[in-house]
Amino acid sequence: MPVYRLEYHPRAEQDLVDIHKFIEDYSGKITADRKLAEIEAATYRLADLPKIGSIRDDLRPRLRAIPAAEKAVICFTVDDETRTVFIICVGYAGSNWERQIKGRK
Repeated sequence: MPVYRLEYHPRAEQDLVDIHKFIEDYSGKITADRKLAEIEAATYRLADLPKIGSIRDDLRPRLRAIPAAEKAVICFTVDDETRTVFIICVGYAGSNWERQIKGRK
């Protein structure tokens, strides 16, 4: 049973859709499905290990970031009171995830 629950910013969910489409257009559906599964697996691990990753207070208070699937970055915050990991953004292949973070509340 996970220690923390995961919650996604609505635009983070769209990030995953966009990443899948980007990879599918470039490398095909099988590769896109595999990469998205790798990104999602890294995200699911946060429920058990929420305090991993680099702290990026320079971008947003309590922000953390971890790499995933070779080219992805998962950005999130952790709320210990509610035991929630809030996925704010998922960047991929050089996308400007730092700018994306600033536009999401």
